Amino acid sequence: MDMIKMNVFTRICLFCLCAFFQAQAQQAAWTYTDGGLHFEWNITDDHAKLSEKPGGAVTWQGGLLPSFWIKDGKGQFRYLKARVRGTLPPLSGKVTTVPLELGNAGTGTLLLERAPWGIRISRLEISWRGKVPQIVEMYIGATTIPANAVNVKPVWDRPFLPGWQSMGYCVPGAKAGTVQSYFRMWDFGQPDIALGNFGPSMSTPYGAAFPRPVLFAAMGNGHAWISIGAGSVPDGAMTLQIRGSRGCFQYLCREDLWGAPPSQSRTWNDLLRITIDTSAIGAFHKYYASFPVDPDKKVAPVSSVWNTWGMWRLKKYPIRPIADFMENMSNEMMVLDDPWETSQGSGQPNLQKFPDFFADVDYIRRKNTEIGIWETVGWIKDTAAAGLGVHDLIVDTAGKPCLANWNFDPSGDAYYCLDVSSPRTRAFLQERTRKVMRTLKPRLIKLDFGYGMPNPNMGAPRDPKYRGERSSWEMVRLIAEAAKSIDPEVIILYYGISPLWAPLVDMVSLDDQGDLWYDTRQGHAEWSMWASLLSQQNVAISGSSSYEWRTDDEVLMNTIILGSPGAVLPTELENGDPVPDRFLNRRLAVNKWYRRTILWKPAWLNSHTGSMEAPPRLRCWGRLEHFAGKDVLTALTLREDDHKQLADIQWSGNWGLVAQDDRAVTASARLAVIPFSEGKLNIPCARKPSKVTKLNMQGTTSADNWSWSQGRLTITVTAAQLDNTAGFLVESEIVER
Repeated sequence: MDMIKMNVFTRICLFCLCAFFQAQAQQAAWTYTDGGLHFEWNITDDHAKLSEKPGGAVTWQGGLLPSFWIKDGKGQFRYLKARVRGTLPPLSGKVTTVPLELGNAGTGTLLLERAPWGIRISRLEISWRGKVPQIVEMYIGATTIPANAVNVKPVWDRPFLPGWQSMGYCVPGAKAGTVQSYFRMWDFGQPDIALGNFGPSMSTPYGAAFPRPVLFAAMGNGHAWISIGAGSVPDGAMTLQIRGSRGCFQYLCREDLWGAPPSQSRTWNDLLRITIDTSAIGAFHKYYASFPVDPDKKVAPVSSVWNTWGMWRLKKYPIRPIADFMENMSNEMMVLDDPWETSQGSGQPNLQKFPDFFADVDYIRRKNTEIGIWETVGWIKDTAAAGLGVHDLIVDTAGKPCLANWNFDPSGDAYYCLDVSSPRTRAFLQERTRKVMRTLKPRLIKLDFGYGMPNPNMGAPRDPKYRGERSSWEMVRLIAEAAKSIDPEVIILYYGISPLWAPLVDMVSLDDQGDLWYDTRQGHAEWSMWASLLSQQNVAISGSSSYEWRTDDEVLMNTIILGSPGAVLPTELENGDPVPDRFLNRRLAVNKWYRRTILWKPAWLNSHTGSMEAPPRLRCWGRLEHFAGKDVLTALTLREDDHKQLADIQWSGNWGLVAQDDRAVTASARLAVIPFSEGKLNIPCARKPSKVTKLNMQGTTSADNWSWSQGRLTITVTAAQLDNTAGFLVESEIVER
C-alpha cells in the first residue's frame, strides 16, 4: 500500500513539475501576430522564429538579444552574450522589461514593446561591473554554437557565429552594377553588406550613394518576411554580416582603438524596429510607417533639376551653353556640381576653371532658372586654407590624418576626412554653408560623399557620440541647419533612403545611373521601387538619369511616377553632334508636366516588387495621391509588355499619363499624355475634349491625331510622328454635380 501511495505521489510531482516547466516555457515565449503571420520569441533561450501561422513552416529564425566582442580591463578580448537574468516578468502586456546579465561583466535591461506596426526594442541599458570594457563590436543575431554542431566553419576569427537562418535575404540595392536586391542564403558568400554610410570602405559590393544608408534588411521566403532595422541612428558602422549562409547585424565600434565612454552604464535608445509582412517591401513599408512624418516640417516646392555633371565629368566646363540647352527643355534649376570649387570642400568658386563664374550664375538667373550647389559632406582637400589642423580631422592609430576617395583606390587622388566632434570642424561646416548661401543664394544644396568616410577600423571621430553612422548624420544636420538659417526654403538633397534621414533632407536623388553599369532599365526600376518607400515621408524624389540619351525613356517613364525630373546627361552626343529632338522631346514633356506634390503612394498594378522567385520588374505602375478622403491615381506609366488592358484603358506601345489637376488620369480636366513609342491609346473620357494640343521642341500646335466617341478618347502616334512629339495636353470641360 505504501508503495502504491509513493508511486501516485511521484506521478503527481512529475505532472506538476512538467506543468511548471511548460508554464515557464509558455511564459518565456513573447509573441506577435499580424494577419496570418506569427512571430514568437523564446527570450530565455533567445530563439525567435517567424512562421506563416502558429505551427506553420518557419521562414526565419534566430536570436535578438545583443552580444558584444569586447576588450576587458585585463586587455583580453572576450565574447559577452546577453542572457535573461532571474525570472522573466509576465509577457502578455504591451511593454515588457527583460532583465539581462552579461556573465560577470555586467547587468542590464531591455525594453520590449508591441506596436500597431510591429515590434520595438525601445531601450537597451547595460551597467558594467569594475573597469569599463571597450566595445570592439556589438551584434544582434550572433550566438555561440557548439563545436560539434559546426561541420563547415566559415572564414571567421571570432568564437561565435551569425545565427539568423532564412532561405532569402533582401537588402535594397545591396549590389549596384548590375543592381541586385534579393539573394538566396548561399548567394552572398561571406560578405559584409554595409547598411549605412560606409559602403566602399567596409569590404562590401561597391555602391556609391543611393540607396545607402538604408539601416535595415529583410529575411524570409514565400509569403512570410521579417524586416529588422534601426530605430535610431547607430553609434557603430552597421553591416549585415553573412557567414556560411547565416546572418547577423554587426555594429563596428573599435573602442579598443579610439577609447570608450568612461561611464559605468551604456544606453541604446530605440535600438531596433521589427516588422513582418507577406512580402519584403510590405515589411519595409511597415518599418517606414513606424516613423511618423513631422507635421512641422516645411518642404519647399520641388523643381526639375539639370546637373552640370553630365558635361563636367567629360571635362567640358563652359556653363552658359549648358544653361541655354536646359532652358530649351524648360528645366527649372541648374545644379553646379563638382568641381566648381577651388578644391573639394572649400566652398569657394574656382575662378581659374570658371573665370566668369559669378557672371555665369547671373546669366542662369536671367533665364528665370534657379541654381543649386554641390557640397561635400565629410571630405576636404586643402585643410590649411580652411583653417583646419590634425585635431579637426579623422586620424589613424598613428595619429596620421586618414584619406578617402570614392573607390578607395590606395594610389588614387584622395581627400582628408572631417572629424565632426571638433568644434572648429563644426564651425567650418556651418560657416562655409552660410557663406555659400549668402553669396550664391542657391535654391538647392546637393550633398555628397557622406558615404565615403573611413570605417572604424581605419579611423573614427574622437567623441564617441558622433561615431559610426552618426558621423555623417551629424554633418548633414549641421549643413542643413546652417543653410536653412539663411533660407528656410532651400532644398537639401541627399541620396540615402533611410527614414532616419528624412527629417534632415527635402529631396532624395537616385544618383547617376552610371552606377548601374549596362542595365539602366532594370536598375532604375529597382531604385525607383525602393525610393517609393519615402513617398509618405515628406521627401521629394528626383529620378536622375544615366549618362546616355538612348536609355533616357526608361528613366522618364519611372520619373513620371516618382515626381521631380533630374538629369546628369551631356548636352551633346559622344561625337559632338547635337542631341536629336527625338530624345529632347520626352525630357521637355516630363519637365513641363511632372507632379509637384510630395506625399503619394505607389500603385504596383501588374508590376512585381520582387521575391525569391523573381527580381523586381516594373511594368505598369502608378502614383496615388490622397484627395477628399480617397486615393486618386494621378499618374500612370503604361508599358506594352504582356498586358493590353488595365483599369479600362487599352493601349499598344509605351505611354505616360499625368493629371494636371487633382483628379484621376481617367477623369482629369487637363491630362498630359506622353508617348514613349509608336502606338495607340484608348482611355475613358466622359466628354469630348474642348482642345488637344501637341507639344514639341518647336512649341505648341493643335493636335489632329485623336478622336473621341461614346465616352472614350483615342490618340494614335506613328513612328514618324514620335520623333516630332513631346506629348499632348488634353483639356476637357468638367461639369460639377
